[in-house]
Amino acid sequence: MKRGRLIVVLAAVLLGLVVLLFLPGGEREEFPVAEEFELHPLVEIPKIGPVDLSITKAVVYLWLTTAVIVVVALVIARSLKPRPGRFQQAVEGLYELARSGIVGSVMKSGADTWFPYIGAVFFFVLVSNLMGLLPLPLGEHYQFAYYTATANLNVTLTLALFTFGITHYAGIRANGAKYFANWAPPSAPPVLKQVIWGIHAVSEIFRLISLSVRLFANMLAGHAILGVFFAMVLIFQSYLAAVVLQGGSVLIYLFEIFVAVIQAFIFAILSAVYIGGAIDQEH
Repeated sequence: MKRGRLIVVLAAVLLGLVVLLFLPGGEREEFPVAEEFELHPLVEIPKIGPVDLSITKAVVYLWLTTAVIVVVALVIARSLKPRPGRFQQAVEGLYELARSGIVGSVMKSGADTWFPYIGAVFFFVLVSNLMGLLPLPLGEHYQFAYYTATANLNVTLTLALFTFGITHYAGIRANGAKYFANWAPPSAPPVLKQVIWGIHAVSEIFRLISLSVRLFANMLAGHAILGVFFAMVLIFQSYLAAVVLQGGSVLIYLFEIFVAVIQAFIFAILSAVYIGGAIDQEH
């Protein structure tokens, strides 16, 4: 009996797909995916020298991210309960992940000092990534579209610069003037020591580049794929293609939630590794 029902369901699905295949679609339309990532001023503000202070959708997303974090923090602070509900448990789980799973697992010393920064980076990147999965009327002609501030290289580079600056500040604070000298082994011959020091200096710059580009590229790629799937529906103008492509978009959307979390985790744990390594240098 169950087998017969399964055959009927499969036959109905197949018939539905055939009908969708032959249903006429509309006229082909163009959807320039690249334009969705261009930043046009929503509110123009006069420049101060070379600095453009105009408000773009990236700025709006950053404001929304900050607002969400502040509101959630205030709500949690005012509604703490001995027996937490699901929302409080979720926030406490993320806090414990940042505290123990990221900072506590990679930093030998300075964890209490630098956890506020690393925890703030983790939550800011996480919320910013997740905000990018909410469609807002900030696309072309103010249509609903997906965008995330972390898909902008200026944003990720700024975050990476904070980690870069704090890393070297923490290293100098813990090791004094020997911090930069310790980039090369003291026992190495003079010429080799200079080569090693130069390699280490270059690696510090590449850390900054990789930290910013990794987050930027991963978030940009996911949103670009979603845009391409939507554009293909408009190009093919086929109901069957629309069903298949939008089904694929749902799977990509769910995967993007995972990417949003894992990228926040990677950015935070690399920040903790860099800061911890600067404090506890290998001599």
